[in-house]
Amino acid sequence: MSRSATSSTRRFLGWDTVVGGATLQTLHTALFFASFGVYVVAWNEDLGWSRTATSTGFAIATIVGGALSILIGRLLDRVGVRRVVAAGLAGFIVALLSLSFATTIVHFYLAMAAWGLAIAMSGFLSITTAVVPWFAARRSTAIALMTLGVSIGGLFVPLIADAVLAWGWRTTLRAEALLLAVLLVPIIILMRKPPEAYGQEPDGPGATRAKVAGDSPAGESLTLAAALRTPAFWLLAVGHASALVLVNAVNVHLVPLLVEGGSFDLARAARVVTVMTLVTGVGQLVGGPIGDRFDKRKLATIAMWTHATAFALLALEANLWTGFAFAALHGFAWGVRGPLMTSLRADYFGAKYFASIMGVTMTILMAGQLAGPIVAGFLADLTGSYQPAFFTLAVFGAVASFAFWFARPPTVRSGAEMEASTQASG
Repeated sequence: MSRSATSSTRRFLGWDTVVGGATLQTLHTALFFASFGVYVVAWNEDLGWSRTATSTGFAIATIVGGALSILIGRLLDRVGVRRVVAAGLAGFIVALLSLSFATTIVHFYLAMAAWGLAIAMSGFLSITTAVVPWFAARRSTAIALMTLGVSIGGLFVPLIADAVLAWGWRTTLRAEALLLAVLLVPIIILMRKPPEAYGQEPDGPGATRAKVAGDSPAGESLTLAAALRTPAFWLLAVGHASALVLVNAVNVHLVPLLVEGGSFDLARAARVVTVMTLVTGVGQLVGGPIGDRFDKRKLATIAMWTHATAFALLALEANLWTGFAFAALHGFAWGVRGPLMTSLRADYFGAKYFASIMGVTMTILMAGQLAGPIVAGFLADLTGSYQPAFFTLAVFGAVASFAFWFARPPTVRSGAEMEASTQASG
């Protein structure tokens, strides 16, 4: 039987990669990203480490992951997703075990640096590189379902907290490492190679690519060098980094703002975070199919204005009504916008060199990840209130929305023209 005939009778394998990616996102979020605050409390009580010291460790992990994203992107293009993810998960296991034995702050920083590298290799860059080639017409939906793992992972934080209270933080970290070791091989199997390796095509047999507003006028993939010469690359990077300024500021400062406002105790503030997580998941489920039908660029612009509205509302007064309204608006905008930004890059620049292009992008995004919490914290300390900080973030989000609005699809030249240009520039 011919390869084409065989592939037509096989099930479509693209959804395996979505499941594998969602599982990875769930594990990364549950085992460390969302539960990091739980460990901060445990380290402070057990080892006396300050909030500044533990925050510095998280910053080290962020910087290491962001700085190496360019190299990891090139590595993904050369050796494929499976090998990079396998190495990243192995590194994650080593980092968790190393952290479980930490007794000094230097040991902690080294473990966090290793964790940053492991997450960069097995995280969002690798996962999206695996998913993007499998989908065209349903790309936004696939990425939305994959990123749903972030919302699911956040729901496991109470279990991590219970484990830390019952077993201690060291045993909990070692249990996490054991869980990753058990799941490593099944996850690697799910992270499928590109569809042509199986004789399949994007979206499955008989799928057609519907033209929607905002698509690139040509079907060619741009090289990294060609993408860097387009305004769209830089505008999307600025828009994405700006969104992370808002998101990371919320991750660090939302609960303190609500508690300091006087209308929330710690437990009620935590429920606002839970509501925000659930609404984010709803936004992801809704945003994916919408992004496959309408102009993603315009949808991302609207989402940024929704972020800005949420921040302005909470800055006016942090009470019960505005707290949960913020959770709904910010969470929904975050959920809808997240998959669109990744899908836009694949639509504009193609799938062939996506890993390299996304690798450079993630290095730029590191600035937004670091700036949000720092700027909000500085303004709060300077003024003695979170109100100026959140008003400033609201204005910033509104202005940043124009980056998406002006990020038009690049005009792609023919393959011969691009090759000649690359040779000339080399």
